[in-house]
Amino acid sequence: MAGGVFFLGQPVWQPTEQQKSRLISRWQDDKPLAEQRLELLRAEKKQLTELLAKRESKGDAVDQKREELVRQQSELESEQAETEALVTTLATRLDAFNPMLPPPLQSTWDNAAGDDSNNQLRLQLARLSSLKEFNERVTLHSMRLKPDNSPEDVLVRQLYLGASQAWFSSADGSYAGTGSVSDGEWVWRFRSDIDAGQILRAIAIAEKQSPAQTLSLPVSSVSAKGDVAP
Repeated sequence: MAGGVFFLGQPVWQPTEQQKSRLISRWQDDKPLAEQRLELLRAEKKQLTELLAKRESKGDAVDQKREELVRQQSELESEQAETEALVTTLATRLDAFNPMLPPPLQSTWDNAAGDDSNNQLRLQLARLSSLKEFNERVTLHSMRLKPDNSPEDVLVRQLYLGASQAWFSSADGSYAGTGSVSDGEWVWRFRSDIDAGQILRAIAIAEKQSPAQTLSLPVSSVSAKGDVAP
């Protein structure tokens, strides 16, 4: 058959052309909607990209904040360790100093240790504070001391001038002496060359039971080696 190939009386290419025409027509109808959808997809993609960028930026900020907190924590831990080492050193030095303190102050330090043993810094500051206060005032105290070559103790009144010098006398003036540091510890010495009356008058003045007056009391000097000379 001349003029082309036929199938059931129609050219083979005719249905194909018809389909092509319908597809072109449909594409022309759907093109605006497709372009609109494409524009929406592009806008959505842009929003997602910006959102991800913001999240990454926030993530960087969070990481920086976390690193800063870790750095600060490390510094605080280092400072705390240094403070604890200093407090331990201070406590050791004060413990070594304890035997050289007057008995009333030793008692104060011992009581402070029992009351606040869980806070070493506060404890050491309390001990230093009590030492400063004791060293800046006149303190009166009573206790029993054992005279040389005597089987019994005697009750004496004591007058402390700061934390380095003290005098004592029995109520009747039979015994008198001084207190000071010798060989790294506080020592009481009974002395027959001291006027007990002067000590008792000084105690009366400190108690405001007697008017102020000039008194002469012996002072013990301490050498660099810790030896005491009357």
